[in-house]
Amino acid sequence: MTTQELRIVDAQGHPRILMSAKDGVPTIVLVGLDGKPGATVALDAANRPSVTLTNHDPALPSAALAIDDKGAHVKFDRPGGASSYLFLNNQGVSGVVLIDAAGRRRLDATVAADGTPTIERRDAAGAPLP
Repeated sequence: MTTQELRIVDAQGHPRILMSAKDGVPTIVLVGLDGKPGATVALDAANRPSVTLTNHDPALPSAALAIDDKGAHVKFDRPGGASSYLFLNNQGVSGVVLIDAAGRRRLDATVAADGTPTIERRDAAGAPLP
């Protein structure tokens, strides 16, 4: 069998897994009982992978692991602005960034490619703290 899309359903006929290669972008979606995506594994047009975990409760955090043109990232998002991410960029810099509920960066902790660590805290206006 050759097809661009395959839908796997449960015993009640509800779609539970969608496998697609439409538009040349391979994707696997695990569908929740509510009919919404719960997890997605995909390759983008440049062959970079990502995994997205969507919380069944839209008011609670979600997570994503992705490779993009900048490097590798793990990001946690909560509706309303709060998020955090861990990254390793293509230049060898690694770090953690924490963002408050208003969407402002509050803490950056990085290690440069040469091993130099930096921690930068910011106030509610985004200005660096001593």
